[in-house]
Amino acid sequence: MLRSKACVRFPNLIYFQTVKIKTTDFDFLKTFGSGLFYFFYDGEPKREVLLKNRKINLCFRQKKSFLHITTDKEINVSEKNFLIKRVRYCFGIGENMNEFYEICRKDEVLKTLLPKIKRTRIISAFSDFEALVGAVVSQNNSYGNYRKQMNLLYGNLNFKRSKYLGDLRKFKVGYKSGYLNELARNYGKVAIDKIKGLGNYSLSLFEIFQKRNYGAFYVDCLLVKIMRENYGVESDFDGASKKLWGKYRGLAEAFLQRFFEKKI
Repeated sequence: MLRSKACVRFPNLIYFQTVKIKTTDFDFLKTFGSGLFYFFYDGEPKREVLLKNRKINLCFRQKKSFLHITTDKEINVSEKNFLIKRVRYCFGIGENMNEFYEICRKDEVLKTLLPKIKRTRIISAFSDFEALVGAVVSQNNSYGNYRKQMNLLYGNLNFKRSKYLGDLRKFKVGYKSGYLNELARNYGKVAIDKIKGLGNYSLSLFEIFQKRNYGAFYVDCLLVKIMRENYGVESDFDGASKKLWGKYRGLAEAFLQRFFEKKI
């Protein structure tokens, strides 16, 4: 089990408050180890968030059927309720996965991954803006490089929109620095599909990982490789995905890609 000793490294710890969330069919350690998230960036089960405009450090661990969140500042009832609601959503706590498990059992590839899939979830970003930053950074990027770049952005700017209006070249995200500027300027002012740099690929990632719309889908090089080598599908990947996984095709894609990347 994860130990709470990571918490002692938070600076200026004065007060603790532990929030407990009851879970079913959920294993935090497996989920954290799967890498299917936009929420954690530095390799430890902790992070800083903006909670009602206050910076709060959170540390996560699971004890039996309860997810424990330890904060480095006292939080009031309103903040606590918001945190519980947000974490439940971001971690997919309460999602019924039985129908998806049944799809996996009937799928020649996913059934071999089912022991890894069971009791895990994809994890959404703490805010929509954070998720869109991740969607931009992930473009034409390997998973390893994406994680490095996101950790740099998180460590220096967290995901406060105003901080993305400046010169981002030092974060080595290439042409995407301009897209991140555009996102910061226009977020909340225009529809996200009208923001330069957010094309179909980025919007599909946003739908799957942030809005938890598992019927969304995208085609990239890794997906094409998986479909050709494991399913014998050479074209019409969109149509094939609907036949194979139906309304869970985005979730199936997320698990297939992550575990395939780990394998190679």
